[in-house]
Amino acid sequence: MPADTADPRRPRVRAALAVAGLLVATAAVYLVLDAFSVGSVTFRFVDEVLAARDALQGRWIKVSGTFVAGSRAPAEPGATRFVIESRGARLVVVAPDDALPGGFDVPGRDVVADGRLQADGTFRASVVTTGCPSRYEGRKR
Repeated sequence: MPADTADPRRPRVRAALAVAGLLVATAAVYLVLDAFSVGSVTFRFVDEVLAARDALQGRWIKVSGTFVAGSRAPAEPGATRFVIESRGARLVVVAPDDALPGGFDVPGRDVVADGRLQADGTFRASVVTTGCPSRYEGRKR
């Protein structure tokens, strides 16, 4: 095809494809970096949190363990303190009363607390969730 009869839209199409490719590449890089950023939420078990106490202090994390029987007590007005454990390690959790689900304090119940590890070693949770053991029990006949 002679140069004077080339399609005039071709450079615009190539430019549009280049811009679209650049946007997709930028979005991919952002998502990868965001996944590894310091501000991302880390999920750990109690023993892992205590082993990495200095690195995790002040960061927003989710910590999982089992409720320790008899550990529930008032912490301050409007808050409750309790203990969760995993692999022999124990962590004191302080959470607002309105963040506690019903029945979270059943001995051996799996508990996940979202919050921050404090300098004094306590965990300040703002959200507490539990596992539902009835989901795994067989049907009664």
